Amino acid sequence: MARISASILGFLFDSRKNKESSDSMISRINKALKEKEKDFDILHLDIEDGKFVKYKSFRASELRKIKSIHKKEAHLMVVNYKRYIADLFPIVQMFIFHEEVLKRDFSKTIDFIKKNKKFVGISISPDTHIDEIRYLDRIDLILVMSVYPGLPRQRFIEQTLWKIRKLKELRRKNKWKFAIEVDGGIHKDNMQKITNAGADILVMGSGFFTRKQQN
Repeated sequence: MARISASILGFLFDSRKNKESSDSMISRINKALKEKEKDFDILHLDIEDGKFVKYKSFRASELRKIKSIHKKEAHLMVVNYKRYIADLFPIVQMFIFHEEVLKRDFSKTIDFIKKNKKFVGISISPDTHIDEIRYLDRIDLILVMSVYPGLPRQRFIEQTLWKIRKLKELRRKNKWKFAIEVDGGIHKDNMQKITNAGADILVMGSGFFTRKQQN
């Protein structure tokens, strides 16, 4: 069974819609994480800069107040990813960067993160082909976006299943070690077919927090 990475991005957008204070939002997030802590394995933190996507998401100061017993991964939907690394370094264990914005010296970024005992992932947007992914032999995770980056609660893009199967085959053929994570539009009715395609980790937001508590 795939591991669950719980995304809290939906809380942020609901908070903005309702003109809720940051402290109140964080309190609701912490309460929800506490109630569901036995049902997920990783805490997924979406970082948006208003440039790679048109929205801005959590600030580092807010993320430091979020409490979870689980390891955290930062999904950097940003253009200038280097400026976020230092602020997030004490908070997260996994950094996920978008293939579409990687700089030519990204190899040095991998070296720095791994030297400091953290993990490195690369994410691809729906329009990015698998053949465009670099560093597959060096990274710990591939995050396949099954929606377009930015907004929560989008519909799962079915073409993503082909990408998952292809990545699984490439991993087997080349004896690579990366995990396959899928993010967007995942809920109880489609999570099994995504896992069957080869996903190791499912990023779930509203599909996780709104479903009934497991026994």
